[in-house]
Amino acid sequence: MKDKGEGTMERRDIPVETLEQDEFGIQRYVQGLCTFIKSSDTPITIALHGEWGSGKTSFMKMMENCLCSPLVSQEERYEAIWLNTWDLFLENEYGVAVKKLLTSLFSQMERHFEKLHTKQKNEERKRQVKEYLKGVSSVMMSIINIELETSGKVLDKVFGGHDYASVKTLKHEFEAFLKQEVAQKGNGVTDQAFIIFVDDLDRLEPRLAVTLLEALKNLFDIEKCIFVLAIDYDVVTFGIEQKYGRKHLANRNIGQDFFDKLIQVPYMIPMAKYDIKDMVLGRLKRIDYFEREYDYEKYEGRIVEIFQLATNKNPRTMKRLLNMLHLMTAMKLGEEKRHAELRMMELLLMALQLSFPKVYTILCKNNNLDTWKLSFIMEKQEEISEFTKNQYKLDEEWKEIIYRVVSQDAVIRHNYHRVARLLEIYEQLQDRCHKVGERVEDALGIVNVICRTQDENEQIEYDGEAYDRSSQTQYRQGTKLVSAIDFSRFTKVLDVGCGNGNTTLDLWNQNRDMQVRAFDLAVSQIEKANEKYLQLLGTIPEGSYEGGIDFDVMNALDLKERGVYDLIFSNATLHWITDEKRMYQLLFDALEPGGELAVHQGGYGTYAGLHKTVRQAIKNTGLEEKYKKWLFPAFYPKKKEMELLLSSIGFEDIRVESVYSDEKDNDNLVDNFANASLIFYKISSVTEEEYEAVKEEYFRICAAEEVDKSSHRLYIFAARPKKKQGEQEDED
Repeated sequence: MKDKGEGTMERRDIPVETLEQDEFGIQRYVQGLCTFIKSSDTPITIALHGEWGSGKTSFMKMMENCLCSPLVSQEERYEAIWLNTWDLFLENEYGVAVKKLLTSLFSQMERHFEKLHTKQKNEERKRQVKEYLKGVSSVMMSIINIELETSGKVLDKVFGGHDYASVKTLKHEFEAFLKQEVAQKGNGVTDQAFIIFVDDLDRLEPRLAVTLLEALKNLFDIEKCIFVLAIDYDVVTFGIEQKYGRKHLANRNIGQDFFDKLIQVPYMIPMAKYDIKDMVLGRLKRIDYFEREYDYEKYEGRIVEIFQLATNKNPRTMKRLLNMLHLMTAMKLGEEKRHAELRMMELLLMALQLSFPKVYTILCKNNNLDTWKLSFIMEKQEEISEFTKNQYKLDEEWKEIIYRVVSQDAVIRHNYHRVARLLEIYEQLQDRCHKVGERVEDALGIVNVICRTQDENEQIEYDGEAYDRSSQTQYRQGTKLVSAIDFSRFTKVLDVGCGNGNTTLDLWNQNRDMQVRAFDLAVSQIEKANEKYLQLLGTIPEGSYEGGIDFDVMNALDLKERGVYDLIFSNATLHWITDEKRMYQLLFDALEPGGELAVHQGGYGTYAGLHKTVRQAIKNTGLEEKYKKWLFPAFYPKKKEMELLLSSIGFEDIRVESVYSDEKDNDNLVDNFANASLIFYKISSVTEEEYEAVKEEYFRICAAEEVDKSSHRLYIFAARPKKKQGEQEDED
């Protein structure tokens, strides 16, 4: 039976409570700030700066433990009050929010004074405390224009004949009261001061956060009061702009002025100083992430580096990543014995998906960085200056792609060097995985189970009727591929992405004794293909053929067959599958030893002119912003790139024919492109009406101007190696 805690891990985002629970080695920073407080005069306001999840609450809890713990002597102990503004997050009315905050503050202060030791004075003091606190509450609410009774009436009810007509007078009286009580040694409350911890202010609507800060500053900027605020400077400046309509006035930064007036000590949470090694390794061990203890030591440095790069040492993000890894191990995904190298790859991919999902999505489309080419980019790109290349170390083509495309995302742009380093680690781990016989595709599959990756275009299907009316270009390209093959040598054929079936019927007519399996993602395409197949069978004498065609609906990436086909054929389809390494690996696996591959697909720069026309149509219709961060989802490789890809998978007898054409004699191309390629511009952020407007503008431009219709096609032929005699005998 496991000991308590073994194999389990805290999944909730709970702040630490004491210095002893510190997991990141920051005790000295907490103690340093506490020492500063002890030596400072009051009032004082300290702001803890840090992004969400950086550990501000834990830092304040450790400060409380250091200054306010019952273990601290009465003479040195401070009294803590906590205001958690997260509870006010859903409040729409400022009045209700402020009322709740004040109720919490005053009720806590009142409870603290109930601990007074001197019994004979206890009741009198409690009465005085209540009077003062009610007065403060009433004046504060009147300041922020809460619709209550007038301040004068409220104060008269609470204080009788006392005159607290001004905030200044009230503050003076309340300050004198606190000083008097705190000055009495052994009073049972505190001999130092009240520390008011205000947490989660940066989660509030910024204008409300500023309103609360103004009110607290106006009324509690008094001796024996210390404020520790968890807030971000950007929230304050944005709140100032919301409330007053501007950030700058007469060359002054109002936000900065407000902050400087309110905050005496800005303190940045020292995330960069967090020592995360023990926490990360400890939690990985608790979930038995590696099978061998040795692997924790072997990969210690690399594990810590991945966590640092992916999470920037943000505790909340680190916990999320650890929880995702815990879920993966708990689900026993890939529970067969796995090499540590693959475990490291899973960790890296999970980290990328969590922190930089756009990079992860591109990696899913092509997991071999060596074959990342500028075919990801449809339009001609400006040259990158040598200065920029040196600054960002763009010494490999995949780094240029990250710079050009992914860095359009502000998050990636600001973290470019972190992303580049993570991908360098990916390359190293990929090489290690290959050496021990592990596949990166397996790691990607496991990560995608835990965190499903969305693809703008994964559900796009062709309309069978529309495609059938306008697929002349694809049919002509397929005819060229069919004419290059001697079908008499084959018996079992797979047609990947058969579309409306025209080319499939042509290849079967070359040898009707072949058994052909043909599939497509679109149901309507398969319906049209079956319709044509039945018509063809009606014209052929029964008994004159032994083969046939089975049309069905399937995603090409779901191909699971192994060693079945002696020919795999595909026309004008595989460029739509941007995870090309995985796709061609599946085709390799589905071929029997000695089986052949025959593919036609788009090549680098194909139809670049037509894509440029679509981009112009997008600009003319005012939709540029919606496509700003979108990539056309196609794999258009260069000839050499295609050859390298096939070779890396294990194909032999590789022959890639690169065919360029100006397509000037192709009168159907503009329509064919609209039905086969323009459809991918129908992304989720664009309405049906907007897409139709783009399509209409595309046709208008093509009719009004002479557009570049040039194409680049690849005709690809390769074979799976035949089994050697020894291998055949082993299988038998």
